[in-house]
Amino acid sequence: MSPLGVLGKGEVGQIVNLRHGRQSAVGGCERAHAHSHHAHGRNSGKRLADMGFSPGQTIEVIENNPAMPMLVRIHDSRVAIDRSIAMRIMVRRIVQ
Repeated sequence: MSPLGVLGKGEVGQIVNLRHGRQSAVGGCERAHAHSHHAHGRNSGKRLADMGFSPGQTIEVIENNPAMPMLVRIHDSRVAIDRSIAMRIMVRRIVQ
């Protein structure tokens, strides 16, 4: 299991869970700002669910350029997501 943000272009994964902003996905750096990130995490989780991001869904990385938001395909849609959000989406790589 790994964060969606580390998958490369063309890789496919199955969503295992969506971590909230309060739980750090990158070395605990968010804990110092837990209060401000907590509300952001809840809102982003609801927005992701509204767009079809949920456990069990298959997701494909279309573009993963560190200078830009990630571009992914979920269902039949292409979606751009912020890298910090992508690091909270835990996936299991699918080998094709």
